[in-house]
Amino acid sequence: MKWFIAPFLFLVSPVHAVGLAGGMKIGEVTADSALVWTRLTEREKQDPISGETMGAVPGMAGEVAMVFWEKESPDVKKEITWKKVSAEQDFTCQFELAGLAVDTAYELEITGRDAEGVETKVLSGGFQTAPAAGSDEAVSFLVSTCQAFRERDDEDRGHLIYRNMRAVPADFFVQTGDAVYHDRVPFSKDLAGARAKWALLYSMQNYREFHAVTPSYWLKDDHDLLKDDCWPGESYGDLTWEQGLQVWYEQLPMSPKPYRTFRWGKHVQVWFPEGREFRSANTDPDGPDKTILGEEQWAWLRKTMAESDATYRIFISATPVVGPDRKRKNDNHANQGFKHAGDKLRKFLAAQPGCFVICGDRHWQYHSTDPTTGLKEFGCGPASDEHAQGFRKSDQRPWQTYLRNKGGFLSVEVGAGEKPVAKIRHHNIAGEMVNEIEV
Repeated sequence: MKWFIAPFLFLVSPVHAVGLAGGMKIGEVTADSALVWTRLTEREKQDPISGETMGAVPGMAGEVAMVFWEKESPDVKKEITWKKVSAEQDFTCQFELAGLAVDTAYELEITGRDAEGVETKVLSGGFQTAPAAGSDEAVSFLVSTCQAFRERDDEDRGHLIYRNMRAVPADFFVQTGDAVYHDRVPFSKDLAGARAKWALLYSMQNYREFHAVTPSYWLKDDHDLLKDDCWPGESYGDLTWEQGLQVWYEQLPMSPKPYRTFRWGKHVQVWFPEGREFRSANTDPDGPDKTILGEEQWAWLRKTMAESDATYRIFISATPVVGPDRKRKNDNHANQGFKHAGDKLRKFLAAQPGCFVICGDRHWQYHSTDPTTGLKEFGCGPASDEHAQGFRKSDQRPWQTYLRNKGGFLSVEVGAGEKPVAKIRHHNIAGEMVNEIEV
C-alpha cells in the first residue's frame, strides 16, 4: 500500500464571502467506495477566536458540487453536479462515491455557491481506496481520541497531533470518540450550540489539512452526543438525545448503520462497535440483561467475526474493554457496572483468531492483557498533554504492562507476507514513538 498525500490548497478566485470553512472529511472508505463531507459557509475561514461563543462560522444556503479522478488519469474526471444544502442539515452535504477502482489514489475538488451563484474557492484533497480482501499488502493506520476545544495545544490551528500525524505513514485514521465536548466550555446545551461546536473545531487549519488527505472513520462517545456517561433518553440543557444523534450524523461522512466493519487487504479487518445507542442505563443493576451493545449488534458481531478470514481482526472501541479503569467509572465494559457484559465480550473476542482491542476514551496511554482471557488492549491516549489526567501509577495493575499519563496517538502497522506481524506504537504529541509492542 502506497502512502498517498495529495496537496492541500485553494485555487485562486475572486474575493467573496462564500466559503467551505469546515473543509472536507473523507470517510467510510472501502475498496470501491467512499463518502465525502463538506459544509457551505458564510465566509471562507474561521475568524480569530474570542469570547465564550468563539465566533463559529455560520452556514449558508446554496449548492455544492464535486469532481474527482484517479490520480494517474487526471484527464478522465467524474462530476457530481450541484446538490442543495439547507438549514435542516446545517448546510452540510455528503457525497457518495461508488464504483471506484481498488487500491487506487484519487484526487477531488469541491466547489460551493450561494443562492445568487457566487462561487467559493475550490477545495482540493485526495485519498486512496482499500486493497482487495485477498491482497497481500502492508496496511497502517492511526488512532486518536478525546480532543476538548479548550485543551488544544495550538490556539490558532487546533491540536498539534493533526499536524504531526501527517508525518507518520498511514492508510487511514480512526477517531474513537469525544471528538467534541458539548459539556465543556463553550457549552453546547441546544441544537444550535452543538452544531456551532463542530463548526468551531473543524474549521481550524490543522484538522482541515489532515482530513483533506486522510480517509477516516469515526466512533461516537458520550461527549459527542450530550454529556459525560450519558445513555438513551437523557438530555443536556435543551439538547435532547435525538438532537445529539442528529448533529453527529450530519457533521460527518457516516454509514446508515452505527456499527460497521471494513476490510483492508488480506491481513486487516477492523470493527467499529456502537457503544451509546443501544445501551442499558448505567444505573440499572448489573446482570445478564444489562448491555452496551444490544442483541442486534451482538448478532452482527458474532456473524461478521465468524465470516472473516483476516489475519488480524481488530476491535476498535470508543471505550475500554479490558482496562483497568478508574474505580469511580461505571459506564464501560471494563467497569463493575457492566461486569456481565464485559466478561461476555472479553471471552468472545479472545477466542477470535488474531484479535486485539484498541480503545479511546481514557486520558492516558496504555497496554493491558486481560489476566483471565489473555485479550490484549491498547489505549491511544488523549489528543493533548493538557487533557491527560485521572489515572495514577498506584492505579496500575501488574497486567497493565505499559502506562503513560500523557497525550498523543496510536499507530498500527500490519506487515505483508506469509507470517505478518502487527506493530502497535504509542506516539507522543510531537509524533515521536514512545512505546512499541508486536502482536
